[in-house]
Amino acid sequence: MEDLPKLQLDDTFRFSCHPGIRCFNQCCRDLNQYLTPYDILRLKNRLGLSSKQFLNQHTVCHIGPRSGLPVVSLKMLKEDDLKCPFVSPAGCTVYEDRPGSCRTYPLGRMAVRKPGEQVCQESYFLIKEAHCLGFDEQKEWTVREWKKDQGLDTYNEMSDLMMDIVSLMNRSGKTRLTDEENEIFCMACYDLDRFKDFVFEKRLGESVSIEESILELLRKDEVALMKFGIKWIKWRLFGNKG
Repeated sequence: MEDLPKLQLDDTFRFSCHPGIRCFNQCCRDLNQYLTPYDILRLKNRLGLSSKQFLNQHTVCHIGPRSGLPVVSLKMLKEDDLKCPFVSPAGCTVYEDRPGSCRTYPLGRMAVRKPGEQVCQESYFLIKEAHCLGFDEQKEWTVREWKKDQGLDTYNEMSDLMMDIVSLMNRSGKTRLTDEENEIFCMACYDLDRFKDFVFEKRLGESVSIEESILELLRKDEVALMKFGIKWIKWRLFGNKG
């Protein structure tokens, strides 16, 4: 990726995807679709499932060979040419809540957060695959326009929080987490309903003091709960209080 030409926010590219293109839906099969915690939150709510139900029905989990952390991937349909379970002949059936990587495509994103900085420095590049005919369309975008149109800000923000955990893992010298640590990580990041139970059954209160106003926010706002869970993981697994 480092060798690909970088695009800044006001650089332009041509792309459009719609049912009239011959390759429509072809990119929605036979791929490793990694899911971030925020992807899982949006999808499980869209489908009316608990996080545990969604994880059991639609995902597989493995340990990332580079990060050493649990990674969740969407389970493709083996009986249907490894197609995404949420794609239909008319297109994506969960379009409003599709994963961040689907939203970003045909762009790729690289982000770096320097020590002491709150905001990541980001750059983009085109993923110009030979089979994709969307690049032959005349619709022109700036990167900034594409980000807004695809609703990427919150997805990027939540992904960057996870990137902080990867950085802490790298600096810790660990190559893998223990089984107990993997369980903690998966609960707070991916199984948000179970983490919510963990917080409000007061078991978390044994190690963390939480103000009542914060508890009320966490009770009502799942995104705030997820951010709290990520922060808790940073402290619980790596001793980071930032």
